[in-house]
Amino acid sequence: MIRLFQVKCAHESEIEAQILKKLRIRKEDLLQWHVHRKSVDARHQKVLFSYVVDCKVKNEKRLLKLKDVLPTPDETYHPVKSGEHTLTGRPVVVGFGPAGMFAALILAQAGYKPIILERGSRVDVRKQKVDTFWESGKLDEECNVQFGEGGAGAFSDGKLTTRSKDSLCRKVLEELVSFGAKSDILIDQHPHIGTDAFLSIIKHCREEIERLGGTFYFDTKLEDIKVEDGILKQIYFNRQWTDCNALILATGHSASDTILMLHQRGIHVENKPFAVGVRIEHKQKYINEAMLHEYSQDERLIPARYQLTYTASNSKGVYTFCMCPGGYVIPSSCQKEQLVVNGMSYASRSGENANSALLVQINDSDYGNELFAGLKYQEDLEKKAFQMGHDYKACVQLAKDYLENKVSNQFESVLPTYSIGTTFCDLNDLFSNEVNLALHEALVHFEKKVPGFVSNGAILSAVESRSSSSVRLVRDKACVSNIQGLYPSGEGSGYAGGIMTSAIDGIRCAEHLIQYYAKEEC
Repeated sequence: MIRLFQVKCAHESEIEAQILKKLRIRKEDLLQWHVHRKSVDARHQKVLFSYVVDCKVKNEKRLLKLKDVLPTPDETYHPVKSGEHTLTGRPVVVGFGPAGMFAALILAQAGYKPIILERGSRVDVRKQKVDTFWESGKLDEECNVQFGEGGAGAFSDGKLTTRSKDSLCRKVLEELVSFGAKSDILIDQHPHIGTDAFLSIIKHCREEIERLGGTFYFDTKLEDIKVEDGILKQIYFNRQWTDCNALILATGHSASDTILMLHQRGIHVENKPFAVGVRIEHKQKYINEAMLHEYSQDERLIPARYQLTYTASNSKGVYTFCMCPGGYVIPSSCQKEQLVVNGMSYASRSGENANSALLVQINDSDYGNELFAGLKYQEDLEKKAFQMGHDYKACVQLAKDYLENKVSNQFESVLPTYSIGTTFCDLNDLFSNEVNLALHEALVHFEKKVPGFVSNGAILSAVESRSSSSVRLVRDKACVSNIQGLYPSGEGSGYAGGIMTSAIDGIRCAEHLIQYYAKEEC
């Protein structure tokens, strides 16, 4: 098989003709073909779809000399071989977000029958608790948008886009399809699942792990660990100590209490840069028009997306992140009296508004060098936002009023989608001078680049502060921390950002565990 790049055409019906043209072959020489990747090319005032196509052809070697032609790589997942060191009990995965899901799945597929601890509830119960919070403001600190089966990614747009070229991307996508995702995610350049679809996929993944011998404990928190001579020996949960010398830690970025406990037990932790900011909300119709111009009604292209970046005069990077077309700004707190907002979309992306995080890079120049100073900075900001917003209501301000340092008194063309309610605030009082300077400059720049980005009634909602972890649990090349047998994984451990990279990191950690430990014979 050969892989052919840059097959461009307006309609799928034209793909085969373009393949023949690019390869300069006759139809009878093209034995079969299928699309590997699909993207949009709208750079030349004309919308075309650009395809990467895998083809089986006659005289393959001769065609490899052509431009845009390479051998089709082997993207089959090859399980790793088991190691020889003794497991004390079954391996444990802590957390069942994307990293924990795929770590547990790989362990189960390899016959290791993992135990999974998840501090939140199983997905059906979790959905009820999240809905209760969104409707009434009654927060369950152990089961919410951050904690529970599926992790924080369960209540998001379900984006599967990644810049990673890791071969494990294909493994993740194929497993998601096997659990019920649409097969389109295998070929789309910007694949997404949506919150409503992702919830059932999570459930099917759990059922497969159980079928393979995995055991789940929901509403169960890792409370303590026992370490002897730098080696993990036992873990404490459900009021009892259990022997364990192999544990994958995939808690997510909001389990600060667990990280602090592990630090007290000797695990090496370091600060890492993160980001804080707001959600900016527009009419999706405006985004379609601003991004697509004369193609703003083209059903193949809408709802439109955007991605913007800017470097401020104080050298802080500002960028949009996790843009949710046709989406909603959602209450995302997991601690009492701390206000956090995020964004999500359903599978249809049919909501009236679009939203995106608008984030400013934060580092030790903002919070100092003391360990966990970034975590304190993050929590203090969320507490301040809660005080300004009152009872989990989002702090909101028209973007143009934010630039003028005045409290808004009414919404314009855009109405907020945040369900609990909103409080008009001056967000200049929430953020530091350095963050405000960066956000102000970025908004002015984005308005010039995309007219109406600020002036067309855009709403800012705060505070967006959980896009990534403020700490990293130090590990070696085999994904092991300084405590032998403990594998920090995923976004919460500081090694991923988003569903795909978290899932890939979960797989890598599981593979290293398998390569080190022998499988127990049943």
